[in-house]
Amino acid sequence: MKKGFISLLLIFAMFVFGICNSAYSAEQEKGYVSVNTSSELELVPDVVDFSVEIVTTSKESMAKAVADNKKISGKVYEDLKKSIDTTKGDSIKTSNYNTTPVYRYNNNKRVLDYYQVTNNVNIHTKKISEVGKMLDTATQDGATSVNNVSYSVSKYDSECNKLLAETAKKAKQQAETIAASVGSEILGVKSIDGSCSLSSRNVMPRMMLMSKSAALGAVNEMTADSGVNIEVGTMKLYARVNAFFYLK
Repeated sequence: MKKGFISLLLIFAMFVFGICNSAYSAEQEKGYVSVNTSSELELVPDVVDFSVEIVTTSKESMAKAVADNKKISGKVYEDLKKSIDTTKGDSIKTSNYNTTPVYRYNNNKRVLDYYQVTNNVNIHTKKISEVGKMLDTATQDGATSVNNVSYSVSKYDSECNKLLAETAKKAKQQAETIAASVGSEILGVKSIDGSCSLSSRNVMPRMMLMSKSAALGAVNEMTADSGVNIEVGTMKLYARVNAFFYLK
């Protein structure tokens, strides 16, 4: 009885293995064509992020350096907040606040030189046309430098999806052209993957890293409407699709 049961199991296993092996063989024998396709789209940035740094120093005490920084930072924060629109996703926040004593060496001895306070105010806004004026205002309020000015596209995901769809269609057309050239046809998709990337560009203002007096002098040389010289330009969105199609 046991031998008969075992024999039936063996026959069943061989039957299943035969089916799987046949399917695998058919898969192996079926031809396919692969294509690597890319597309690009030029986009105009509609979001800008930048950081305004306020540095104050005092030889008297840390308390004075902190008080001076608080006064200037408060003015910068207040004026920049008036320039943005929080109802449209704009934001302003303080980050990287740091207090430190600064030392120098005199006759191989470390001597306290002054106290320094650094505060960074980060701005995220869609009011790109106002950025120059914002930087002018921050500098006139006492900000010592502007850092990390970068532009981006708020509708990145939707633009990526549209470009991927176009690129996938292009990939299929290319595969059909290749298949037709060898007397074959496309049967279906074996595998497909795609990705998007956006060219990054950091734009530095002309007044970056100037001292307060130098920056104010530069502002005075400009006309009231000129603002800080910043070129926004455009950005490139790239879509890439790698696809494998079965052939008839």
